[in-house]
Amino acid sequence: MPKNKKNKRKNHKSKEAPKRDLVFKNFQEEYAIVTKKLGDRRMLVKMPDMNKETMAIIPGRFRKRCWFDVGDLCLVSFREYQDTKVDIVYKYTTDERRALCRVGEIPPIFANSSVDAEANPEEENEEDAFEFAFDEI
Repeated sequence: MPKNKKNKRKNHKSKEAPKRDLVFKNFQEEYAIVTKKLGDRRMLVKMPDMNKETMAIIPGRFRKRCWFDVGDLCLVSFREYQDTKVDIVYKYTTDERRALCRVGEIPPIFANSSVDAEANPEEENEEDAFEFAFDEI
């Protein structure tokens, strides 16, 4: 009779991720927010100092390990040979994003993203903005 083999992946998923140190930008790097996913490891990102969107490339080391979504904060590095494209170096979590806001490293434009808007209950919902008067005829 064969032995019962346990699935090792189940134990691996239950572990918590260790807390990472904050990564700050260096020379030839900039913070950016993902605005649109294009497919094939490409996306459009918006940087605080530029008014236009730039195409960013996700390197192979992130492939199937790190997933990006619209509104995510990431660190990009400029290419020496192409001005129109940048490479993604690092992806920030929501806790790291809040820490960067507290330190003053990222501009307030990036602090008021859609991810942080869900955490603020002060904003009114669209449902609360309307009042219907059914008694008037």
